[in-house]
Amino acid sequence: RHAADIEAATTAMEEAGIGRGPMSGVEMALWDLVGKKAGLPVCRLLGGVVRAEVDFCACMGLKEPSASAATAREYIERWGFRFIKTKAGDDPEQDLGIAAAIQAEIGEEAALRPDANSAYGTDVAEKTLRKMRDLGVGLFEDPCSREHIDCLLRMRRDLDMKILVNMGVGTADSVIDLLEAGAADMLMPDTPAAGGLLRVKRVAETAAAWGVPTLMHCSHDLGLKTAAITHIAASTPGFSGPSDTCYHGLVDDILTEKLQFANGRLRVPMGPGLGVEVDEEKLAKYRKDLP
Repeated sequence: RHAADIEAATTAMEEAGIGRGPMSGVEMALWDLVGKKAGLPVCRLLGGVVRAEVDFCACMGLKEPSASAATAREYIERWGFRFIKTKAGDDPEQDLGIAAAIQAEIGEEAALRPDANSAYGTDVAEKTLRKMRDLGVGLFEDPCSREHIDCLLRMRRDLDMKILVNMGVGTADSVIDLLEAGAADMLMPDTPAAGGLLRVKRVAETAAAWGVPTLMHCSHDLGLKTAAITHIAASTPGFSGPSDTCYHGLVDDILTEKLQFANGRLRVPMGPGLGVEVDEEKLAKYRKDLP
């Protein structure tokens, strides 16, 4: 099979029972290979460039309120991020304290987006988000399970709060119910959940039919996946939101040159393939053999 027959390859992997995570890694490698052989960046193979720079949202884990505020300040001062995400969901009062501390520190310099990973029940979600809105928080990710579409819809309608949904977003067919109900302001697909770059683009194109923008979820990604995010966003009009990243927090990477944020954005690497090269020595250094 030719390396460029990527649809056939992903279909064969799926039929063989290979999970979407491993499948997405192989698919991404195929895009890189085809691009390098053709002398073209992946974004041009995926439809061409609609944006040369991609906005990112800097992610942090759960921290004490003062530490969260200090981290948010570092994200703004060091990398210029204008969107900041913090985890939530363990304790609503703790979440409100963290949000209050961050909002007091950053004001309107950046937009805060807490992410509860669908941990709140419906009553807790509505009460907590109402208080979040009073703090000036205008974005919230996965406040409750996506199964509670009526709750998501009420919060969108009654709280003047933009609701983002990531959990349960896989392939394009997984988002139809959310879109038909009008229960999400933005969708957050990811390549391991969808099964590759093409399938993520299909989620975005499906959402665009309802006028809903998309942005990429991240999973402590190294440079290869981060570069892939830029190529997806660069070639897909619907990817107009700031995609998640933890890349700024990496001590090292397996690329020959680390990607560099400026004003919270990455320029799309326009070299052949993903536009980046793997450092073989670093790859050997960080390799882990699994049992």
